[in-house]
Formats: sequence, structure tokens, C-alpha cells
Amino acid sequence: MDEQQQTTPSGRVGQLKRRGLIAAAAALGAAWLARLAGPERAQAAHDGSLDQTVLHVDLNNTTASTTQITRSGSAATTAFFVNNQANGGVGIFSLTAGAGSGSAGVFGGNNSLASGPTSLGGFGVIGQNGNSSATTNGIGVLGRVSAASSVGVRGTNMAFSPSAVAVQGLSGDDGTGPGIGVHGKSAGIGVEGDSTNSVGVIGRATAAGNPNPGIIGSATNGYGVFGFSANSNGIAGQTGTSAAGCVGFAGAAGGYGIYGGTAVQGGYAGGFAGPVLVVGDFTATGGAKSAAVPHPDRTHRRLYCMESPESWFEDFGKGRLANGRGEVKLDADFSTLVHGDDYHIFLTPRGDSNGLYVNGLTSSGFEVREQKGGASSLDFDYRVVAKRKDIPAPRLEKVKLPNPIKELVKPDLPKPFEPPKAPEPPRPHSSAQ
Repeated sequence: MDEQQQTTPSGRVGQLKRRGLIAAAAALGAAWLARLAGPERAQAAHDGSLDQTVLHVDLNNTTASTTQITRSGSAATTAFFVNNQANGGVGIFSLTAGAGSGSAGVFGGNNSLASGPTSLGGFGVIGQNGNSSATTNGIGVLGRVSAASSVGVRGTNMAFSPSAVAVQGLSGDDGTGPGIGVHGKSAGIGVEGDSTNSVGVIGRATAAGNPNPGIIGSATNGYGVFGFSANSNGIAGQTGTSAAGCVGFAGAAGGYGIYGGTAVQGGYAGGFAGPVLVVGDFTATGGAKSAAVPHPDRTHRRLYCMESPESWFEDFGKGRLANGRGEVKLDADFSTLVHGDDYHIFLTPRGDSNGLYVNGLTSSGFEVREQKGGASSLDFDYRVVAKRKDIPAPRLEKVKLPNPIKELVKPDLPKPFEPPKAPEPPRPHSSAQ
């Protein structure tokens, strides 16, 4: 018996041997785990000398290479791919070929609520490009498709609420920045909005001090904004104040603020249901000015306007002769609008007389007498025609018509977009066992 056996009570020898075996096994396991997690193993995996199916944590990949995890089986499909090449490329690549509605290459979920109505909650997925150069076309998130009717990026409103937003673009974290929230760019349609039960696209400029429009349409040669409806109005504008529901401006000489034409025979270039105000010259060409007056036979009859080579105002009235003389005072409101130094008077007696004539004429009125010294007493009618005072209105002025607008042609409208059925989002795996 050795010294250890002599100084140990009976039964202790077997127990010490078992402890020695356990300690040796633990040491051997620790050494093996250290070898697996050691820098030399990780470096070898990064350099490609060992298998590429191990993901090493808390170690730096010091080579311009790749690390990936592949699924088992003969297909060896890549499940996780990290690219740290110095010249860029794909950082993480995830691909799934499942045909089910829950298949997803990448799924990000976060159920954290926002602390307030204007704050942000948790993020399921964040895409960011941190390059601050003004000339760098950096992209945070890119969605691409390779087949017709496919969708690169989609947001699905599963709350089915008009206050819920499936996709939102903000300029700045709170949307108060002066940049662009959402930008669509394409050789085809830049942005398209479709709805089966509500509005296709809404643009709002909501701040009280914001003078900008809710929607701007701009084009180089086509229409800036085009509206089409199969069964209703193509474009409608409405205001909640005394401002205009629809406003148009001419940006160049000879242009039109608002122009209406007929795309088919028998249509009307414009229609107004209510009073019409024209501030400026009103010129009609190629047709007559008329009024459609209701007739007792339940039709409307056209009555044409009288035209004159100069701008005249007229007034009508009645007067009376007493012993062959009468005096007419012009309406004060009428006389202030016309040239009172020279105007025309037309008289019609309402009875037998020697005839009537004008004896004196002033800016405020005129005197009427019976011809040949007659002393009749009778009524008469008069008509006063005077030139308007506020504008020159040259006689038979030559008019240069503006260039005719481009022919109104309805552009080829895109066919209504029929998005595929929205898939159900995949449910993350529960960590509970």
C-alpha cells in the first residue's frame, strides 16, 4: 500500500480514482472546445482551408473573403452568407425557394410600441446607407423583381384601418425634413396607386403655414397632370374657403392658364353651372356670343349678342314734354362710367307731334324740345349711348390670337395594376421549448 492509501480511511481509494477520471475528461473537453473556438480554427475557416459551415462569434474575419452557412443535402443551398470584400458586394444573402405564402428569405419582427403618437416604435427591419456625400446615390433598402406582375417592395395593412399605414416614407425621423419622403423613378410608371374601394393616391400639405400644394405633376412634353374617369369627372377641385377650386396659370406669353377642348364631336370645351367672373379682356373667336333663353314650348332659343366696333355703354328711359319742353337727368352711376362730353341720344315720341330734338347736352343730362316751336305735352322714350371711360378700346382693333394649343389627345392609359394576393407574414419561431 502506498502513502496515499495508508493515510486515507477505508473506502476513499475508489472515490479518488473516479474524481481523477472526471477531471481528466473535463480537461480534455475544455481543450477540444478551446481548439474549436480558437483563432486558428476561425482563421482557417475564413481562409477556406476548413469547412465553411461554421459561424464564429466575437472574432474578426481578417481576410477579404466570405463566410457562409449552407443547408445539408446534395443541393447545398446557401442559408446565410456574409461578404466582407473590400470592394463591396453582398453583405448578407438569404434565399428561399418555398412556394408557400409564409416563405420568406429574411423575416424581421419587432412588437415594441411607440411611447407616443409622434414617436417611433421598434423596427422589424432597418436598411441604412451611411454615406453622407451629396453625390453618392446610396440606397438603404432595394427591392427588385425579375418577372412580370412581381413586386419588389410591398407593405400590407393587416389592420384594415384607414389610419394604419403599410408603407411610409419620412424625410427625417419625424417627417419634418425638407427632403423627399417617397420617390418613384422609372422608365415606365414612377409611382402608381390603385384602390378598389377608396382613393388611389392622396397628397397632403397639412401644416398651417405651408403654402405648397398637396400634389405636383411635372412633365417635359406631356401633361403635367392628367386625370381620366370612365364614368365621372376626369379632374375635380374643391375649396373649403372663398378661394378657387381649380386654378391655372400661364407661364409664358401666349400661354393658357386653363384650356378646355373637345376630344369628340359634340362635346363642350367648358361648362359653368353658376355665375362666371372674367377679370381681363374677354375674346370670342370662331363662333357667336349668345344666350340660350327658355321658351314656353319647353325648348331653349338662342339670342345673339349685338357687337360694336367700339366699346359703348347704353342706358334707356322715359321722359315727358310739357308745353313742348322736357328735361332728362342721366343716372349718376351711369354718367360716372362714361365720357360725358359727347354721347348719342335717340328719341321716340309716344304721341302725335312735330318731332323731337335735343336742345342742350351736358355731362349730367340733356333738354328735349318739340320741333317747329310746338307746344305738345306727351311722353317720350330715350336711348343714351356713350363710350366707356375706364379703357381705351380702339376702334376695330387688330387682334393677334395666341398660338393654338396642342391637339387634345388622350394618352394611352396604363392597364389597371392587379397586384397578387398579399401573402400572410411568416411567424417567427418560438424560443420556448
